[in-house]
Amino acid sequence: MFRRLSYVLLAITLLGSSFLESSFAADTQAPAKSFLWEVKSSNNTIYIFGAPGLGNPDLYPAPFWAEAAYTRAQVLAVEADLSDEKRFTEDSAGMFYTKADSLENHLSKELYDEVYDFHAAQGLPIESSNRLKPFALALGLLNKEAKTVGLDPGYDASFYFIAKAQADHKPIVEVEGVKQEIATLESLPKALQEEMLKSAIENAGQGKWAVELQNEVAAYKSGDLDYYTELDLKSYEKMPHGKDLRSALVESRHPALAKKMGKYLDTGKVTFVVLSLGHMVGPNNLVDELKKQGLKVERL
Repeated sequence: MFRRLSYVLLAITLLGSSFLESSFAADTQAPAKSFLWEVKSSNNTIYIFGAPGLGNPDLYPAPFWAEAAYTRAQVLAVEADLSDEKRFTEDSAGMFYTKADSLENHLSKELYDEVYDFHAAQGLPIESSNRLKPFALALGLLNKEAKTVGLDPGYDASFYFIAKAQADHKPIVEVEGVKQEIATLESLPKALQEEMLKSAIENAGQGKWAVELQNEVAAYKSGDLDYYTELDLKSYEKMPHGKDLRSALVESRHPALAKKMGKYLDTGKVTFVVLSLGHMVGPNNLVDELKKQGLKVERL
């Protein structure tokens, strides 16, 4: 679902998650198939690593081939560089309504009543969510649910590799950036934003996400691409407008992302790119788009 996108970065400041400060061990794992793709043009190579979005310390160090590719790379590219917390706070203002506005003014009465009842059942004050826009609240609920099973967006691969790049003095560039990603979410039609929120309330309220998230982490650790592909299809199929939501959040971004990957190849520098795994699986994925451009793409 939408949680496998890079938008997990938005959830980080909503309900108390903080930037990851602990260091990871440096033990090398045995070679195994991972969510790493090698992309080659006629004169250069870049690597794309599919990030889990949520995780725990057990996922690190990253799989052998990912660590090896990062070591070879001269530049790290991430969807959004969150290492500057002050800039992130400024750029993420689009998640919130102004003080004179509130969530209640932008939802149908039926859905707002569901939001209110959910907060009451969870013992959460509705005031804590009233200034959040629908997509932001949906991600915040996911973040809260993930923490119940020991998962945290602070353990996404982007944080891990940003910390390594800073220590290694490697340049860090942004593929999109916080403002652009928030703008994508804000541009969603009202019906799709409401569907994201409704899905979040239903899944979090019934505890479905907690179990599913644990299964996802296990599949990620084992490199089970088929699991993620099937999950991607099933999760959107369950939503009345899931096809439209996936198109807006995922598929529509791939031409621009593929063009950006082409620019990294043109620099002549080996770039290690960390993208949400959601872009690499399912129909009309980024791998397909890159191949359309005549690039050679191989999963390592």
